Amino acid sequence: MENCTYTYNKPCNIMEKTYDVIVIGGGTAGSAAAIASAMGGEDTLIIERNSCLGGLASGGQVTPMMHNGIDGRSGRSYINEIIKKKMALEGYGADDHYGNDGWFNPEMIKYTLEEIFTEYKGTILYNTELLDTVVENNNIKGVIVHNKSGLSLIRGRVFIDCTGDADAAFASGVTCFTGDELLHNNQAMSLRFMAGNIDILKLKAFLKEIGEADILEYPLVEIASVWEAKTPLNKVFQKGLKDKVIEYPDGKYFQAFSVPGMRGVMSFNCPEIPDIYDTLDTAAVSRGLITGRRMIKRLHGFLKAYIPGFENSCIISSADMPGIRESRRIRGKYILSEKDFSERAKFADGVARTAYPVDIHGLIDEKKLGIKLMERGEYFEIPYRCLITDAIENLLVAGRCISSTFIAQSSVRIQPTCSALGEAAGIAASYCVRNNRKPNELDGKIVRDIMTEQE
Repeated sequence: MENCTYTYNKPCNIMEKTYDVIVIGGGTAGSAAAIASAMGGEDTLIIERNSCLGGLASGGQVTPMMHNGIDGRSGRSYINEIIKKKMALEGYGADDHYGNDGWFNPEMIKYTLEEIFTEYKGTILYNTELLDTVVENNNIKGVIVHNKSGLSLIRGRVFIDCTGDADAAFASGVTCFTGDELLHNNQAMSLRFMAGNIDILKLKAFLKEIGEADILEYPLVEIASVWEAKTPLNKVFQKGLKDKVIEYPDGKYFQAFSVPGMRGVMSFNCPEIPDIYDTLDTAAVSRGLITGRRMIKRLHGFLKAYIPGFENSCIISSADMPGIRESRRIRGKYILSEKDFSERAKFADGVARTAYPVDIHGLIDEKKLGIKLMERGEYFEIPYRCLITDAIENLLVAGRCISSTFIAQSSVRIQPTCSALGEAAGIAASYCVRNNRKPNELDGKIVRDIMTEQE
């Protein structure tokens, strides 16, 4: 595709109001960032391209949250604890009693995030797409967005990019990387779906009968299979493959979880879609979505025919968003690396921490990297400097697109860590507004201290 220049030649509405903090993207990181900013008393706006908050947690149906491997508080995020506690109290969250209290209902998290944010007088602009940023003297003065009202310029004092793809940063001229450092290929994408009317007790009995380990108490259940692991469940998949009910890519990565508050429903962390190496290529991702839905139909047909408990099940939804694990990453004041993971690095401005392993889907066998897994009690930190750049003074970036290497990003991209990064960005934005500071000049130790105080 040839590059071209484009000039906005249509009327652009200039919003009279100037917001203290504008968060672009209301996903896991964006919701936490906006809530933290609004809690600080700042007039905060979320610009969200979809019609709900939550991003991949809601529209992408990515549930439950992967545990970050640290006992106790989830990597510094006070707000993530508030979200999980509220969902659990309302019957839409659960604790599996084996260390992961991140089970949640992807439909109801939309309500939870919206209720918390609006309680603090936050404003949301749904169905609104970021088109460009207006930059003057290394500061973003406003963002140009498009929705049914047309083109609009919205001004703000501090901006937080939580798009997942570093869209605002990239539009503002921030240097970005994508994919691995050699070929620039991205991790594999997935398309999740949910099936209902499943007899969970019958499924659990079947798993026990074939010798699958089942450590979760009813109604919680997890099932998983990969071709490389010769587990009892894998033998069932091998039979489906032999009978040509499924194809090899369908069983490359299979995982499913029950959903709190949805009796008889399971959410599937699959299929993993083959041969999509550029998650910024819309045409490629569109082909992947079509492939993914075909894979879902085959997988569900296999489950109905081969796995007791699924006989009367039905597909109740497929995700509105593709499960993108990684795309752009900014070049920040500090680039987090696999060396930091290996050395269990700690930083004076560490605003998030995790013990989640290096987890690269579809490209690299992590075992060949020789990176030692974290032992209990070990973790490494992510410094505030990964959220800021030299290029733009009033911009923070949070979520999976922070400044890191390809390998390090695969460890920090999970929801609890993204929530902590978003919270740190929101706290920093609020502090800077109140104290007339620039985020990229702020000592991140101040943000760390505030987060520690909240703990």
